[in-house]
Amino acid sequence: MTTTTDSAIVLKYLNILPYGGRGGVTRFFLLSQGLAFEEDLVANWAEEKKRMIESGENPAGGVPILYISGQARPQHIAAARYLARVKGLTSGDNYKDYVQDLVADEYQGFRDQWAKATAGVDEDAKKDYKDKVVPVQLKKCDSLYESFKTHHTFLSVSSETARPLWGDAAIFGLLRDHILTGYVTREELAVYPRLMAMLTAYEVIPGWRSG
Repeated sequence: MTTTTDSAIVLKYLNILPYGGRGGVTRFFLLSQGLAFEEDLVANWAEEKKRMIESGENPAGGVPILYISGQARPQHIAAARYLARVKGLTSGDNYKDYVQDLVADEYQGFRDQWAKATAGVDEDAKKDYKDKVVPVQLKKCDSLYESFKTHHTFLSVSSETARPLWGDAAIFGLLRDHILTGYVTREELAVYPRLMAMLTAYEVIPGWRSG
């Protein structure tokens, strides 16, 4: 069970190297905003999942979980959005926050498809995902950036830090996962100029690799 002090932020997640499990996106958001946090890596997942469900800590039985001021905040996109509000790190504009949610909603389905293909053992299914699904999803995400971004590179940025928020963190993490798992190369991403620009800009944010 994770405990925190009133001021601590703790991120609990599965450490599935080299991808970081579903903690990757949350970590990227925390790091990009310069927020100090501790990590709680789950070793025995089956046991911890059972405990979280039975205790009511997270009835959905999933990670990552952010612990903020001693309270568990599951669901990684919702938790990042909540933390941004608590810390005064939102864009300060309802529409600009909306575009973060809009793209984060689309990210969920794309991420689920990636996870299913990657966890499977069917090589034909992996190839089908790479050849047929990935290009369609990347084109859609690139178009969403073209239509809705309110910043020259990102969907929107924090009015406090001028750094990208939860929707951008989600897409950045997803692009990085696809590169690491061999579904797309950086050269192939050049076909999607808005996504490539966002990825490149995110990578120069100080500290995003730390932690």
